[in-house]
Amino acid sequence: MTEAGPDNSKRKRGARKPPPRFSREQADVRRAMLVGAATRCLAAGGIGAFTVDRICKEAGVSRGLINHHFDGRDGLLVEVYKSSLYASVNNQIAEAKRRRAEASDWPPEASLAALVRSNFSAEYFSRENLLIWLSLWGEIAVNPRLKAAHRELYDAYRAELAEDIGAVATARGREVDARSLARNFIALVDGLWLEWCLDESVVTPQAAEAAGFEMLEAQVGPLRDGAIS
Repeated sequence: MTEAGPDNSKRKRGARKPPPRFSREQADVRRAMLVGAATRCLAAGGIGAFTVDRICKEAGVSRGLINHHFDGRDGLLVEVYKSSLYASVNNQIAEAKRRRAEASDWPPEASLAALVRSNFSAEYFSRENLLIWLSLWGEIAVNPRLKAAHRELYDAYRAELAEDIGAVATARGREVDARSLARNFIALVDGLWLEWCLDESVVTPQAAEAAGFEMLEAQVGPLRDGAIS
């Protein structure tokens, strides 16, 4: 029987500890922190306040973190756009797809109604979001990177909306131009957002939501709770 040798797995005395491994969770936290700080700057001062120096001061970090996590100011601007203006709608789209996959009998009008409501929910149809949206609209026209992100998000949203409109119309034996109706609905929402952003006394969130439903219901029939036939 041989005597057990020394445990080579133990670290030698005086050996340096390896540097901590990069944590994906920490990176996500830092990204979220920067997006939050950038969002606050944009909501408070518009696009003129969306500067690297101001955002870093708000977040309490060095300038290098923005380049590291977002490849510069424009990359961060795109993330703010996605998280502020499309998060609620994208979540609803994802939920609708999940429900359709899990329940083949889930009615298409439920998906469409939920998508309409997502445009006017309290967390989405907020003063802060509307000010951010208003600030970004002018920037989209002159910023190629933001314009590309807008087109991608807008096209996906319009396609999902048109699909839901078409599904409801087909189920009810109605013929509609789903793509045109989706485009018109989005234009209506944009107009209502602008009206409320400039003067809150012009329209309430509840009235804005009702206007959205009325436009679609005129073409595909009732969608709201208690009115679906």
